[in-house]
Amino acid sequence: MRELQSLFNGIGLGALYALVGLAAAFVLRVTKIMNFAVGGIVVLAGLTAASLAGLPPLPRLVLLLVAGAPVGALVHLVSTRWLASRPGGGQEHDLGGVLVTVALATALQGLGYLLFGSDLRFATPVVPARTLALGGGITVTTGTLLLVAAVALGGLGSWVVLERSRLGRALRAVSDDPVTARLSGVRVSTMAFVAYALLGVLCFFVGDVSAEVVGVTPDNVFHIIVGALFGLVIGGGDRVAGPIVGGLVIGIAEAVVNARGGQFTATVVQLGLVLVILLVKPRGLFPDRTSRVVG
Repeated sequence: MRELQSLFNGIGLGALYALVGLAAAFVLRVTKIMNFAVGGIVVLAGLTAASLAGLPPLPRLVLLLVAGAPVGALVHLVSTRWLASRPGGGQEHDLGGVLVTVALATALQGLGYLLFGSDLRFATPVVPARTLALGGGITVTTGTLLLVAAVALGGLGSWVVLERSRLGRALRAVSDDPVTARLSGVRVSTMAFVAYALLGVLCFFVGDVSAEVVGVTPDNVFHIIVGALFGLVIGGGDRVAGPIVGGLVIGIAEAVVNARGGQFTATVVQLGLVLVILLVKPRGLFPDRTSRVVG
């Protein structure tokens, strides 16, 4: 019974990892850079949401979503934009981008401490917090249900933008072959700003939901991005289902093992899952079958 309750608790944690993983996968597909700053943006957005206690939840969310776009574009301007003008590319470009985003995540964490302190903060929830009994002593909170609903909404939004819109086709064209995209009339530099603006909107949405359900503190920056990236490795970043399934697997494994063996054992199990997937399916459980190399 204890393990079953831990499983339900893990669904909520996994949903949070899945949400952050969706944001990381979005910018990875478009820019080919694993962006560690996603965790910092999410936490800073959550802290901002918690500080807007005077606003009702829905107007607060709208305000955050509007603010997310320029913040995302600013993140690109001060971090990864300058990499495009550097000589060389390939692995050196990717490594440089990753290191820049790690530095930015650290800076955002420091900004969070400076502006909000280190206390755990909560935002006023859209749905009042309640615990629902499922029978047999098993319970689930409205917060967990809200996180699951947010994953469904975030996944649907990412899929529509990337797979079913002209904007998504332009973004993927720039990612796959920027030279050809430029010759076709696509403004490559503009598309990069658009991608990061959308990333900002998604991160601010995740931050608001996170602040409502589990609370936020600058201490969370690297914990949530590492959990999300573990999930991204397991599920893969080529399709929307990848970070969702991977995040849920990591969250459930952490909650179930932590209930019996503690956090250290849970971390070891998570690393073991990641290593097994890297050995068996290096592109994750949901690779993009259209991107295979022939030859």
